[in-house]
Amino acid sequence: MSIENPSTMKRSEGEILPQYTFRTRPPSTYTPPLPEEMREAATAVALKSFSRDLVADLCNVAAGGSVLTPSSYRENVKRQVEADLLAPDNDGEWKIKTEINGKQYTKVRSFAVADRLANKMKYHQNVVDFIESIDLSKFPGSSPLEQTMSLLKLLSQQKGGSGGGEGGEPLPIFSDEKTDSENLAQELNEVMDMVDSMDQDELDMMDPEGKSHEIDKNSEDEKPIDKLKIAEDLVSGRAKMLEVSRNLDSFSKMQLKKQSLVTPDPAGNERRKRRMKDPSELGSISPVDWADKQISETMFWQNVIDRKYKVPEKITRNEKKQVVFILVDGSGSMSGEKHFKASGVVMNRLKAVISGDAVVYLSVFDSKMSKVHKAETPEEARELIKQYTQQNFRGGSTDIAGCVKSAQGYIEKEINSGARLYKPEIVVLTDEDTSVKSLTKADLNGTKMHGFAMSVSNPSLVAFAQSTGGVGFDRF
Repeated sequence: MSIENPSTMKRSEGEILPQYTFRTRPPSTYTPPLPEEMREAATAVALKSFSRDLVADLCNVAAGGSVLTPSSYRENVKRQVEADLLAPDNDGEWKIKTEINGKQYTKVRSFAVADRLANKMKYHQNVVDFIESIDLSKFPGSSPLEQTMSLLKLLSQQKGGSGGGEGGEPLPIFSDEKTDSENLAQELNEVMDMVDSMDQDELDMMDPEGKSHEIDKNSEDEKPIDKLKIAEDLVSGRAKMLEVSRNLDSFSKMQLKKQSLVTPDPAGNERRKRRMKDPSELGSISPVDWADKQISETMFWQNVIDRKYKVPEKITRNEKKQVVFILVDGSGSMSGEKHFKASGVVMNRLKAVISGDAVVYLSVFDSKMSKVHKAETPEEARELIKQYTQQNFRGGSTDIAGCVKSAQGYIEKEINSGARLYKPEIVVLTDEDTSVKSLTKADLNGTKMHGFAMSVSNPSLVAFAQSTGGVGFDRF
């Protein structure tokens, strides 16, 4: 918003600066940033355009300033409206938003000014509601200006959230009647809360290349720009992905855990202590235990009878990881929100690879399975989530039952080849509503299946998944 004869303030002795906004006032101890400083801060977060007015507003309030009343700037806005009002059309009329006698045109200039003034004041009120509802301290940056640019970078990813050029106002998002400014601010606050709550496994999944949560070796603090990158991903749709992944953690039937078997082995490279089995192992107890005999022979032999003494033993530890096979419907309709939800399920399963509890196989299917991808290490898990989230689906017909059987055959082949895997599970993600009644529990040979009907109803898939001991989600 341009201001005729803008008010000024001093930054230093002899230096007079324009005050770009009339919506807020900075505290006496704070000097709003210069345009050059705004541009530098915007460049740091790769923000192409910004509103100087909104930047000044946010900085003023974050620094402890105040929001001014609408009445204090109403006349200023009116002068702007009058200056910007174009000439009437060929019929001598101005188009207005508010109907007068059933018409949206008027020949009365003052009516046209009043109509535009009402819309402008509503716009400024929307901006003020946003400013008062946003918690700028949640956003990355060491100053109000840096935090403001981080916020505006996220806002720019919303429809209508950025303007053209450095003037940048009005922002379409605050002119839209459907925009709830307070709710918009709350959603952005929650995005930053979500970033702060993410654990290392989630960071690994959300940023498979490991760039957005690198730690500064000198300070061991997370770089603000890196935190912003994660927030940008969440705003662009991945918040749904994270939400789904977290929700699935609460289902006990979907918990994954490796199996660790310990067997005695004279040639083993690991030792443990166990209770003695019988008096024949007395020679292996420790000198400290033998000392009990000097204290009380009766107590010593009673401890031997009760097998209270421990003896060393060599062991071999054998671990088996759970095996999960994810079947993802590759039809073209599996895009948009369905894709982010499906990505959340894939992310949830791959977290078990990072924790060392599972091996995951994934295949995108239609009438048959495509190439099978495997993730056994954290690096492979990060690469697989990267490949999947970037994938575009163009598949055709879908054969759920046939592909489930193929996945089962693949799992059995891997286990029979000597892979240290156990307790297999198959996860089906599809937006098909076709029946899977041709599947039987015998086809899965004890494998548990989870079924996700993505935004559709598929009671056949849900019922079969539940019959195998898995979970089924209808209209997921």
